[in-house]
Amino acid sequence: MHDADGTTSSVAKIFANVFISFVGAGVLGLPYAFKEAGIVEGSLVMVMIAIISSKAMLLIIDCKDFVQAKRGPDEVTIPLVPLADSKVDATDDAVQSVDSPRPVRPKITSAMDYGDVGYHAMGTNGRILVDISIVVSQTGFCCAYLIFISQNMAQMFKTYVPIHENGYLAILLAPLAGLALLRTLGSLAIFSAFADFANILAYTIVFWFDFEHLNEIPFRPRIASASSFPFFLSVAIFCYEGAGMILSLESSVSLEVRHKFKPIFLMAMAVITTLYVGFGVCGYMTFGPHTKNIVTLNLPEGFLPVLVKSCLCFSLLFTYPVMMFPVIRIIESQFSQENMEQWKSVLLRFCMVILTILIVLIIPDFSVMIALIGSTCCTLLAFILPAIFHIRIFGGKLTRWQMSLDYFLIVVGFVGGSLGLRDALTRL
Repeated sequence: MHDADGTTSSVAKIFANVFISFVGAGVLGLPYAFKEAGIVEGSLVMVMIAIISSKAMLLIIDCKDFVQAKRGPDEVTIPLVPLADSKVDATDDAVQSVDSPRPVRPKITSAMDYGDVGYHAMGTNGRILVDISIVVSQTGFCCAYLIFISQNMAQMFKTYVPIHENGYLAILLAPLAGLALLRTLGSLAIFSAFADFANILAYTIVFWFDFEHLNEIPFRPRIASASSFPFFLSVAIFCYEGAGMILSLESSVSLEVRHKFKPIFLMAMAVITTLYVGFGVCGYMTFGPHTKNIVTLNLPEGFLPVLVKSCLCFSLLFTYPVMMFPVIRIIESQFSQENMEQWKSVLLRFCMVILTILIVLIIPDFSVMIALIGSTCCTLLAFILPAIFHIRIFGGKLTRWQMSLDYFLIVVGFVGGSLGLRDALTRL
């Protein structure tokens, strides 16, 4: 049920939005991650990261609420030089008049985003930190998608068209460049809806296959592995990183029922965690020591496996421009409209597509890619920045327990990120 302003008051719709926003390509690398870390260790780490990530994302909402309550829902401090995602109403007068005792603040024309929270916490540096992290992480997501698509296409068509996976990257260049040129996500609405359906269908079939063939390969499953803890930690952080989306998800809820968002969000995270653990454990128990870094590569030949891979490839192909959209928007926002001519915008989008392909040629391993992203930008966005922003925005109004929790998040972010990055670089 959608209201006139485009928000929703339906609990089912709110739950579905959270679910779809978090369940992505990272789940396909979980069976391999469980193979590396072990069943018990992997399950415990997954639950731990789910709890910590959820708390950190709720801190971002608390920061936004505090800023709006302090300054009023229609006021925000806007930097003089427009930065990424600045939402200034062009009709507002931001110049101090003779009769005005102070500059008239521009009004917010849409909900605050993560960058706005960063600006209120640390000024321009806070927004820049958020923007850079989003650019790098979203670009990394796109690279992970390309690895999945190229490797699965190479496996599906090896009998008929024996092309190396790098050849499929070249084939994908033209359609990816065309999709990246789209200037509104509305153009992808129908494809995004089908992609969500394709994802759910594919994950369901993989789950069914796992249960059908569970324990067919006799082996003793690994329980825990200290050496693989940093790797699994990075993968888990990658799967739960949603700090950049949390404010958009909350703002999509009608004001009348917005107080229900947090419990619905926590319920969705509990379901997602159960799915992650179940998917990872079942995939590992099905293929054992032969579990590959992308679980679909373990599927045998046949109609259903081909259907799964085709659905996921289609889904990720049309999710690619969605992930690239904020990257392009942030970069373009650093140029004034006079300087950012049409051909420059087209060139920028084409260069970003080329960049993702070059990165995949350098790092063609799916699990290493998501571990690198998880240990760097995802850790910064999910743990470190929410805690720092919370401390800076609330100042001395925090209790000792709240301060301790913030510092705990910062320490976990730095330690976990450092260990994960070292492990990922070693795996390269």
